[in-house]
Amino acid sequence: MNKNNEGKSMNRNALICIGISLALGITACSSNSNNGNSVSNDLVSNHADSGAATPPNVIVILADDMRAGVTGYEGHPVIQTPNIDNLAANGTVFAKSFATSAVCTPSRTSLLTGLYERRHGINFNSNSSMTEQAWSQTYPMLLKDAGYFVGWIGKNHTPVGKNEAGQTGYDSGVMDNSFDYWYASHGHLGFYPKERKKHAIFKNATADTQVEILEEGLDNFMQPNEAFQAGYNFLDSRPKDKPFALMINFNVPHGNSTSRMKLRESDLELYKSAYRDQIDEINLPDTYVARKEIKSPKIPKNVYNGKFNKGYDYVKSPAALKERKIREMQAISGIDKLIGKLLSHLDEQGIAENTVIVFTSDHGLMHGQFGLGGKVHLYEPSVKVPLVVYDPRLKDNKADKSNELVALVDIAPTLLDLTNNDIPAQMQGQSLKPLMLAQNNADANKDWRQALFLENMMTIQNYPRMEGVRTHKWKYIRYFNKKKDQSYAKMSVASIKGEKPVYEELFDLENDPNEISNVINAPENTEVVEFLRSKNAMLVKELRGDQPYANYVSKKRKKH
Repeated sequence: MNKNNEGKSMNRNALICIGISLALGITACSSNSNNGNSVSNDLVSNHADSGAATPPNVIVILADDMRAGVTGYEGHPVIQTPNIDNLAANGTVFAKSFATSAVCTPSRTSLLTGLYERRHGINFNSNSSMTEQAWSQTYPMLLKDAGYFVGWIGKNHTPVGKNEAGQTGYDSGVMDNSFDYWYASHGHLGFYPKERKKHAIFKNATADTQVEILEEGLDNFMQPNEAFQAGYNFLDSRPKDKPFALMINFNVPHGNSTSRMKLRESDLELYKSAYRDQIDEINLPDTYVARKEIKSPKIPKNVYNGKFNKGYDYVKSPAALKERKIREMQAISGIDKLIGKLLSHLDEQGIAENTVIVFTSDHGLMHGQFGLGGKVHLYEPSVKVPLVVYDPRLKDNKADKSNELVALVDIAPTLLDLTNNDIPAQMQGQSLKPLMLAQNNADANKDWRQALFLENMMTIQNYPRMEGVRTHKWKYIRYFNKKKDQSYAKMSVASIKGEKPVYEELFDLENDPNEISNVINAPENTEVVEFLRSKNAMLVKELRGDQPYANYVSKKRKKH
């Protein structure tokens, strides 16, 4: 922690929420016209003369399947996200931020551990859960060891631990019991969580819709309510004399939730009418292809047959896709509303000026680009995510924006660094703090990574395994023969042991940002291809490590 750069929070007049409109039914804040590109004059030194600094609170807000580009600060022409926009205007925007594995479970695990999937070994098809020792090295548990009160609200999709009965992962109870405040459930919550028996933890909520249920949990975390806590023994009241670390994990705008929106009379007007009068302004992707119009598949059929999970069928027609985009925008505005409530709590309790906030998503999603649906692909719509880190302690030394290649694996070391805690040597991510400091920006940029490894190891759906490398200019992707899929453990080292790809792609992102033209066979790119092949081989070996990480592996596949 830079103890000389603590600062006040952003202008509270811009953050205390006012209504946008009755039609939206959401709370908003006055927007900042600098859109994240200039320093707020209201960032001033905090505790400047008080000696030792108070450790900052830490809040991570994680959306689900929210691709980059669907916020006001990123230039979306329709959606209203004033609270996210204000975090961006007063924090550091990371314009090139990525999920290195575009799948819920491995990506969320990477955020917690600071490890790439190839190292932590957790995916839907891995049949594994983190050991207690591995879990103890995640950033929430390290902060707990450092004296933080730790809380988790919403969705969990990382299996952890083994109990005395031999139950592993979501059934072990290890993760639930490791938090001081646990108002969460495992797997998909759906839009109406109380309708699912496995989410009985939310039974005391007054609301029925997901975001509003999580908002009640947030309200209780910030200002304990005895009636809300009745019957629970795991919603410990937050002590006022300890810093806290809170994760708010949504299951929206994920299709498991947005597909279940029913426009009920009891739903907020936001979830019934918002943006519907602007449907003509909602644009399809530039590379969108309706299913019936596909003439030549993006990926050869002998590599990927083009079939995907029925849950993504909405991409097959323009009308269905526009309906889903409206629902996603409504859900994202719901997240923004909750963020406004959070900021008001922080302000009212006088802790806003010492609370670090991270906003991001676990990965993106294909919206019919080239006729493709779903996640896992290594194309930009799947792997690129929004990322804002807001540290109010930074005053004039705040970098407004970074164009460096960053990833979710960088969040854990960043939070440990910003809280003045040691970063474990095994973490593979890098602290973003140097990129957040204007005075360090030039040196940080010079020394920052110039290539980022991407991968898909989830084989239980119809997609092939993939590996790739993204630089500022190029993206290289290699695909493997699906007929050679085997156990997860063996697949994790297959390319290291010599398995060759069956198809490769190369995109010139500077001249072809939509990844339309595969230039892998262009003679002028021969040296680039060889370099990226070599870089891929080096990275996959380095990130995998010499031996498997500490996991429990079950012979039975569990569905969550």
